[in-house]
Amino acid sequence: MGFWDSFKKIMIGEAPKPEEKVTPPAVETQPEAPAQPVTPASSGDTPYRRVKITRGARGWGGPLIIEPKPGKNLIYCVTGGGIHPVAQRIAELTGGQTFDGFRSKADFEEIAVAVIDCGGTARVGVYPMKGVLTVDIHGTSPSGPLMKFIKETNFVSGVTVDNIALLDE
Repeated sequence: MGFWDSFKKIMIGEAPKPEEKVTPPAVETQPEAPAQPVTPASSGDTPYRRVKITRGARGWGGPLIIEPKPGKNLIYCVTGGGIHPVAQRIAELTGGQTFDGFRSKADFEEIAVAVIDCGGTARVGVYPMKGVLTVDIHGTSPSGPLMKFIKETNFVSGVTVDNIALLDE
């Protein structure tokens, strides 16, 4: 047996011999459960509430109105130490879901707001460039190569939990 034959045997196993009859293993089937009707939520039926986030001391930008929606409800936290109190407070007030962006990844389209702790040039511009509302806990103003994407309408900085106010009661 040559090298390639040995390699194929290891990778895909031996092929059945022509005289062998191969029978698939028995599979137990369960009856399908009846489909549950899906009722779309009406616009007034949303479990989410809006918050207004203003800039903090030495902050820049905003105010931002954060309004999670079905499919776009992540309060994406990229602060390096788990869920930051600012992200937690936004989630508590809005009904959004906190998400640790350092431990996992989500699509930009799923993010209601990104909470960052960047005083430099990278994360501070990435999320605004991708169309994601961005809250920086540092008192940062636009800088770096992505500063053209940072606007008062998509970015606010210097934010603490005291800069978050519920709009919907």
